[in-house]
Formats: sequence, C-alpha cells, structure tokens
Amino acid sequence: MPLVQVTTAVGTFNKQEQDSLMSRLSKAVIKAEGADANDPAALALVWAFHTEQPKGDSYVGGEAIDQPPVVVTITTPQGALSAESGKSLVADVGIIVDDLLGTYENRFNHWVLMKEVDEGKWGGAGQVFSLEAIQAAMNIKAA
Repeated sequence: MPLVQVTTAVGTFNKQEQDSLMSRLSKAVIKAEGADANDPAALALVWAFHTEQPKGDSYVGGEAIDQPPVVVTITTPQGALSAESGKSLVADVGIIVDDLLGTYENRFNHWVLMKEVDEGKWGGAGQVFSLEAIQAAMNIKAA
C-alpha cells in the first residue's frame, strides 16, 4: 500500500515519459515490498501522484535553477521495507530517473525520500490497516 509522490518542474517530462516514470516507480516499490510487480491486486494498492511546480521556483544552494532535480517521496507502512530492500529501491529509482532524464553535470538529478508510517497509523475507508493486512491484500508472503 505504498504512496509514491513525484515533484518536478513544469515540462521536465512529456506525458509519455511521465506515464512511464510513474508506472516504473510504482512497480519498483511493490517489488521492493515483496509483491509481484504484475499482480493486479498489488498494483491496485499503489497510489502515485505527479506534481509539477512552476519553473523558477526551485533553488539549489540558494540560487534559482532552470533544471531542478526530481524529488521522489516514497511512503510505506512501517516494516514494509527492510534496510536491504530500501537500498535496492533507491538504486532502482536512480536507474529509472537516469533512464528518462539523463544525468546532470556536477550535481544530483533527483532525491529519494523514504518515509514510514507507524504501525496502526495507515488508514482509509474509515478503518486502520495493519502491515499484515496490507501485505495479505498485496499477495505478499511473509518472510
């Protein structure tokens, strides 16, 4: 039940690239969580949002920049990712972003921010979901 939020400057990606980015990121996250990246039940629980901000509203070192980095924030339930699967996910995000955007000279082209929601604090539809319930809905077999 991961949440993927991507922030870019307007025009960083065309619609086809944006669609590819969001699909690939969604599949990378559920793979890292231990689900089958092609399982419709798992895919249905990945929510992803792409937000564009106006050009000129991004700064590095206090200076406005024309080619801002992409910010990828991935939120998962506490315990959904191990330290190793988190590292693998960050590497996969890097490959995906580099593939679509290319690298920037002398600086990063993206950040990955990984957040965990404490057990018992992930809810929807008027109910709280445990990690165990989320994993069962995503067809993830307990390790």
